[in-house]
Amino acid sequence: MIKEFDPETILLKMESQNNRIKVLEHILFDGKDALTLEEAALFMGISKSTLYKMTHKHELPFYRPNGKLIYFEKSELVKWMLQNRSMTEEEIKDAAIQQMSELSK
Repeated sequence: MIKEFDPETILLKMESQNNRIKVLEHILFDGKDALTLEEAALFMGISKSTLYKMTHKHELPFYRPNGKLIYFEKSELVKWMLQNRSMTEEEIKDAAIQQMSELSK
């Protein structure tokens, strides 16, 4: 006997499964230091093709232990993603005040 579900029940089950997948991916990324290209793209929130282009241009660090597969160190990706920080308005004002006080000495 086949049990029928209404569309709302199916959607709720799908949402639950999607949430479980997201949690598992989060756990996976927290526990791994080396990421595959697919994992790195997902971790960075970019497409695989964009990541391939970036590796081709040597825009970020990566590893090729066997000459074929590409791996990324998660901490290096985070460091790369957090480069070129923009200062807040408050930091800019503080830096300007600091420079003005140094010039007036």
